[in-house]
Amino acid sequence: MPSPLLLLQDISLTFGATPLLSGAALTVTAGDRICLVGRNGSGKSTLLRIAAGLIQPDAGERFAQPGATIRYLSQEPDLSGFGTALAYVEAGFDGAAARLTFLAPDITRALLLCRPQRPRGTRKAAESRDDF
Repeated sequence: MPSPLLLLQDISLTFGATPLLSGAALTVTAGDRICLVGRNGSGKSTLLRIAAGLIQPDAGERFAQPGATIRYLSQEPDLSGFGTALAYVEAGFDGAAARLTFLAPDITRALLLCRPQRPRGTRKAAESRDDF
């Protein structure tokens, strides 16, 4: 098994008296594609903030491979000053814009596969992915 670029082990976090994460784990190796799915308020964004090093867990271990770049895109970013969402994302990658532009179709496809099902009578995400 390849060395992880990012490793979260036994992550726990409580806000006030409410435990949000308890024993959470995540391993990311080179080439992995990840889709994080869960109900609203289940801790998905918080886990990603921990992965990015933006907040510290109450317990557990976070390891990022030296030299690995980990970025976090907020759910509600301030896009003022950017013509497109892609331009905003590219700006956060410090010179990796060409590589990101190449990856954008794959990112879009991954997001489509992770969307919740649409109401009856509309196309499902799995059917939409072939449109790219």
